Amino acid sequence: MKKVLNIIQRYYPGEGGAERFYWTLSEYLASNLGLDVDVWTTDALDSETLWDLDGKRIEKKEEIVRGVNVKRFPIGKGIFKYKYPNKILRVLFDSFPNFKLANLATCPTAFKMLDEIKNIKQYDCVTVSSSPYYFIFYVGYLISKKLNIPYIIAPAFHSGVDDKDPLRKKYYKKTAVPFFEHASRIILNTTKEGDAIYDFCKENGVELDRDKFVVLGQGVYLDKIMGGNGQRFREKYGLKNPIVFQMGGKTVEKGSFNLVESMKRVWDSGKQVDLVFAGLSSKDFDEYLKNLDEKYRKNILNIDNISEEEKWDLFDAGDIFSMVSKTDSFGIVYLEAWAYSKPVLACSNDVMEEIFDDGKDGYLLEYGNTKEIAGKIVELLEDESKRKEVGSMGRRKVEERYDWKKVMKKVDEIYNKL
Repeated sequence: MKKVLNIIQRYYPGEGGAERFYWTLSEYLASNLGLDVDVWTTDALDSETLWDLDGKRIEKKEEIVRGVNVKRFPIGKGIFKYKYPNKILRVLFDSFPNFKLANLATCPTAFKMLDEIKNIKQYDCVTVSSSPYYFIFYVGYLISKKLNIPYIIAPAFHSGVDDKDPLRKKYYKKTAVPFFEHASRIILNTTKEGDAIYDFCKENGVELDRDKFVVLGQGVYLDKIMGGNGQRFREKYGLKNPIVFQMGGKTVEKGSFNLVESMKRVWDSGKQVDLVFAGLSSKDFDEYLKNLDEKYRKNILNIDNISEEEKWDLFDAGDIFSMVSKTDSFGIVYLEAWAYSKPVLACSNDVMEEIFDDGKDGYLLEYGNTKEIAGKIVELLEDESKRKEVGSMGRRKVEERYDWKKVMKKVDEIYNKL
């Protein structure tokens, strides 16, 4: 039996698009391809823990999750397991031109993974995800070199809104180029992601072989996620108005703050509508909501760490899904909203233009343009037939292109050829 190692910054029950993809990939390799799958990850439950070390942690250090062997490592070691020494380390060396130092000082600094390499078992391949957590890439790179095995990257590489976006600084690091150069395969969400990686490496003196690119995309298991009960959700929270909602991390980059500012415009126009956020929250977002004027805050429901059942209830209950995010290389939640025939608002950029048919199955809007976002929400609130038309087009697209039962066949080709 082939044995594979998958390494990622967080794993179940840690939530996120890259994390959810990794659950799906790891479980598929174990159950469908019959591989012996190990996962190395950190003990972080939320992204705040990865960066600030003072968020929520997962207590179980080793467990079997749906047929996958999961081992969790603490963030930091020695003095660097404390918040401020760890931050100082990353600030000083994160952008250092030295390949080893820069990547060792990159989030999530799970140094005990390096100790584990000394006694590493035999593996047939190692897969890493996702950028900008290049420490994870470095660990996989060392293992690949030591054992002389294929090195696969699922980067979820973000290029931001444009080439001036400060978000790029995290992803476009010259010291990450050797990872892409060494990779046997690079699993992509879109062709645009591949173009961005190719251009980035070429600008830094490395011309990648495009044959190593595999555009897999993302997907959902339609038969597993349907069955949400919107009425149950509305009754539980006493919601009677139309619902605009966002699922996932509540951050500036995800457009969460912008969505609230957009909804202020909607409410000021006299519309009666509820706004629901669901998923792991952040201190900054919670503080922001706390300081909102009560006339706005009373219309907002903020659910932290939503259960799977309630998640699908919300997708069924909601009327408009809005996540005008500049930090998604695909966005599985868009597919989940489409699966429930909801109109979707997303960010206008190269990647989303490859996924969306703007104006047909969703709307691509300018990141941070609260006037435009509010206008589109009002337009859809006033036109139920348009909401249904756009949502049904999204549903059709998921059925045709993004059901994992169809998409995962490409994974067979990647791992069977190793």
